[in-house]
Order: sequence, then C-alpha cells, then structure tokens
Amino acid sequence: MISKSELKQYKEWGLHLIPLKDGEKNPESKFTGRYDDDGKQIWSWKWDKDKNYLTFPDEELLKAKRIGVNHEACSLIDIDCDTIEGSPFMFELPDTLTVGRKEPNGKKVVRKKFYYADGFIKPESFKDHNGKAVIEILSKTQSWCFGDERIILNDVKPTTLNQEELNQVVRTVKKINAWAVMTRLMPDRGGRDEFFFALAGTLNRETNWSPEESERFVEVLATHSGDDVKKVIKKILAQKANLEAEKNVFGVDELSKILNANLPCIDELRPQKELNKQLVTLKLGEFFQKEYPPTEYLQFPITGKGKLVQVWANAGDGKTWFCMGWACAIANAQGFLKWECTDKAEPYPVLYIEGEMSVSEIQDRLLKIEESYLAEGKTFNKDYFYIAPLREQPDQTFESLTNKAGRANVENTAKRIFKETGKKPFIFLDNITALTVMQEKEGADWVELVQWLTRLRAQDYGVIYLHHATKAGDTSSGSNIKERSIDISIHLSKPEDKELLDLDDEKNTQIKIQFDKWREFNFTKHSKPFIAVLNRDNTTWSFDQLLTEKQRKVKELHDSGLKPKDIVSKVKKNISQAQVYRILKILKQEGRNEKN
Repeated sequence: MISKSELKQYKEWGLHLIPLKDGEKNPESKFTGRYDDDGKQIWSWKWDKDKNYLTFPDEELLKAKRIGVNHEACSLIDIDCDTIEGSPFMFELPDTLTVGRKEPNGKKVVRKKFYYADGFIKPESFKDHNGKAVIEILSKTQSWCFGDERIILNDVKPTTLNQEELNQVVRTVKKINAWAVMTRLMPDRGGRDEFFFALAGTLNRETNWSPEESERFVEVLATHSGDDVKKVIKKILAQKANLEAEKNVFGVDELSKILNANLPCIDELRPQKELNKQLVTLKLGEFFQKEYPPTEYLQFPITGKGKLVQVWANAGDGKTWFCMGWACAIANAQGFLKWECTDKAEPYPVLYIEGEMSVSEIQDRLLKIEESYLAEGKTFNKDYFYIAPLREQPDQTFESLTNKAGRANVENTAKRIFKETGKKPFIFLDNITALTVMQEKEGADWVELVQWLTRLRAQDYGVIYLHHATKAGDTSSGSNIKERSIDISIHLSKPEDKELLDLDDEKNTQIKIQFDKWREFNFTKHSKPFIAVLNRDNTTWSFDQLLTEKQRKVKELHDSGLKPKDIVSKVKKNISQAQVYRILKILKQEGRNEKN
C-alpha cells in the first residue's frame, strides 16, 4: 500500500496509476460506459466510452496493496528485467525511477526502470538461448510498480528521453540481454581465457562497434565476473589487430561451441546490413499528384486485388470446401456467402494449387460445384479455373515454397495465366504445410516465404493461403511472423452445440467463420462472426447470424410475437428491457441469407 504523500508525489510526476488485484499483476477494472452485443456492461482498466483513459479515485488507490501504471496514458516505458543475471547490468541505463525487490538472501536487485518517452520505442522482448525472456521493453500495457514486495531503489521522477536517447536505451537493453546470457553460460575459471578470446573475436567480427564500445562491453562483463579487466581488454585489442591483418579470428560459431548454446543475443548486436541502394522518396507535392487506383473488389469487402489472406482451421473443419467454393465464385463473378459481387465485378482467373488431397476427391468436389451452378441456370467458366494438383506434378512432388525454385514455379505460372487472360489470377495455396518444407515454429524459416507473398501482393495478385491450426486449436500453426503481413485472417471452426442452427446434420455442414485480423475492417459489421452452411447434396452455401444463447432466446421469443416487455419475463437469466431492445437492434442489422 502507498501513503497519501506518495500518491500525491506520483500524481505530480504525471504517473497514471491503476489499482491491481490482491496478489496479482492484473489490474482492477471498472465500467467503461460501453455494452457488448448481449447488452452487458463492458469492464476494463484502460478506456472509457469516449476513448479517454480510465482514472481511479484516490480512495481506491490508497486501499490497493499493489499499484500499477498505465503506460500509454502517460507515455511511460518500462525496462523490465526478468532475471537475476541481468539485474546488475541495469545500472548501465540512465538514472531514473528504479524499482526492485529484496531477494531471500537480503540482497536488493533491480527489476524495473521507468522513463517518459518523447519519441517512439517499440515494445520488445529479448530472450536467452532457451527462448526465455531476459529483459523487455514495455510501452503498450501496464506495469506493477508500487506496493507489496516492490521496493523503490531510486525515488525520483522518471527521466524523459528524446528519440536519440531512446535509441541508445534499446542498444543498451540488447547489451544487457547479452551480458546476462554470457553470465549464465560463462565457463568456470579454467575456461575463461578461451571464452573471452572468442567473445573478443565475435565483437570485432560481428559488430561495427568502435574499439571503445567493445572494450566497455568486456570491461563490464569482466568486472561483474571478477576477471582481470586489463587482461580481457588486451584480448579485444589483439583480436582487432588480427582481424585487420586478415588473420583467423574466433567468431560466434566458436563462441557458441564453447558455451554449448545458440546465441541469438549476438544477432541482436549486429548492425543493419548496408546496401548500395537508396529508398525511393517523393516530395509530398509529388506524392499527392500521383494517381494510385483504389482496391478493386470482386466481392466486397472480402475479395480484392492485392490482398493477402490466411484461411486456417483444424483438419476436417471445411477450409478446402470453403476455398474451392470461394475460388469458383471468383472465376464466375458470383457472390459467395454474405459477400455480394460489386457492380463492376467480372470473372477472374484462379490458380488453385492443391498439395494434399487426392485428385479423385478434388475432381468430385469441383464437378459437384459445377452441377450446382448449372442447376441454378448459371454459367460455369471452366477456362478461368486453373488447378495444379499434386498427382500431376513431376515425381508427384511440389518444389517447396521455401525454396527459390518453388516460388519461381508459382510466380511464372501466374504470369503465364496473366498473359493468356489479360488478368492477374487469384492464387490459392492449399495448404502451406503441404507446400513447404520447414520448421513452422522457426520465424527465420518463414521470412523468405512471407517476403515473397507480400511481393505478390504488391504486384496486385490476390493471394489466399490455407493453413492448419495448432494442436490446441486456438491459433494458426507456426511462427506469428506470418501474421504481420496478412490483410485478413479467417478462422474456420466447428460451432459449439449452443451455436448450431436447427438443420439436418445428414446433409448440412455448419462452419463458424471468425476474423482474427481484418486490416481495413476490424471492429466493423463486416468482421462479425457468422455461421456458414454447406449443403453437401447440392454444394450450395447459406449463412446465418452467430447468436449467443441469450440472443437466440430473445430472437425465438420475438419471432413468436412477444413484445420486449413480455420477453423480459420469459428469459430465465436476468435481462432488462433495455437489453432486449439492444439485442433486437443488433439482430435487425444483419439478416439471414438462405442460399448463395
């Protein structure tokens, strides 16, 4: 708990304080003034209904055992050290408000340093050789600062840092991570000479540091480990001389062998690659004069040229049925589910690369879709659907898309289709796991693939790739590096029992459609989840609203002719008349489509 004088001081410093739950790092919440789709109050610690930062009265703050700070509300950043090994090196950062804790042995250790940011700094986590966080830059969340076992080690107003100073803090944080890792892995006294020799070579080879900066790095490390600082600095100078004389110099490979660990912390110390290129820049007047065509949509707002889309699901949850139906709609200028064709829509070619299913099953599905089109009196443009099944490839194998050759095969085929049709095809990759050879969890394995996908997008190709879910089923498999560049992420899943529509399961497959990301339409009516229904007899699609249990009950009662005041008495769970009106308004906004 904090005192009244401390509370006054912290507020005078400009800190935006929030009470935390007893024994937790999570903040208390309060009513924001907003309601969810069921008419329930939304509680938070961050925003009110007008997007102002929520404030807490003094009496709530004074009785709280733990106090946090909302970073965004006061432009505060927190350099958060998560390890004992990193704590001694926190003093390399500028003086500021410093918070720590007392260890069981009575020693006080630094945990956090707080600064005001007069500029931009990216939230980032720096990890050890096992992938565990060593030190973090926090700027978009909240931090536990005062109360309980937190102790103030330097009771001063947080220092304000300009952009140059913030950049230097980032450099120092990377060094603290490396110092902590080296401290943890450092060999016993008998192997220290070889270790420092390899470290000296690594700093000279892998960084563009000045001799003074390299010397300072090993000086700080040697001082902390109790080694002879002068002797260690001599190794830096010797390795520098050897490098200049083009002699063999130990590097990160030798250092990794000595420490028996991979060292991503060294990668973070490397300079950015210097290229003999310049960015293409335009003066603002020139930029305004250029005419850039707006996104051309075939089915608004889901199908647009130059869009990168991920469709992911567990195996068997309908992603291939969904995408084949979608692809056929593109090739025939038809609407798909809730997405109607635009006025200017016309048939567009599709390149569908199928790396997993048997050719007979693919053929059967597409024939059924064709039959459904013809049965409804629609034309079916077979010339605009280009299928590349696994069976037809040389040796029944695709070149991996993680290889240059595999990417070139796809890109050259797309260019050929463009030449034949005069239109750039929409490219469906079904699926990423089947079409690549890589360690999906490794971000580095995704880099070239993601760069290629974004290049296709920049060339106005629409790209839709299919991907599996993790075993837990709560996200798409692999590194999240792929998520950063996509425009839309569509999650298909089986609806819960309470979400299912009252339909014949023998002939209907119900799929819950959710949007994890939609760059242009997040938090709009377009990104609301819904239920898609595939009639397996005729391969037609329909959709309906995804309703909560309470919404469904209100809908049923309203459809039976009851008025809102009568609905209140019929709903078992507590509900007000105002909530009923809100639910009915939501239900009216989006209706139901019987067939598409």
